[in-house]
Amino acid sequence: MARSSLVTIGPDRVRFQCLVCRGELFHDQEIKLNTSAMEFLGIEWANRSGTGLICERCSFVHTFADNQIELWDPKGGYPPLA
Repeated sequence: MARSSLVTIGPDRVRFQCLVCRGELFHDQEIKLNTSAMEFLGIEWANRSGTGLICERCSFVHTFADNQIELWDPKGGYPPLA
């Protein structure tokens, strides 16, 4: 079973909530950011990867193309703000 995580985004560690239900726990999964051109040429394996955050409450998938997210153990809570 995937682990649940709290999420912060960016260098300021902004707390992330689901855009649909405002849930705060997510499962993360690497996803491919497919483009139709790469699919057409048969080289879809060369597409970039991103991170999918799947809301534990409503299952909505949030997609992030860069590595500006941090995952936190819910038992430890969010990190203290600097």
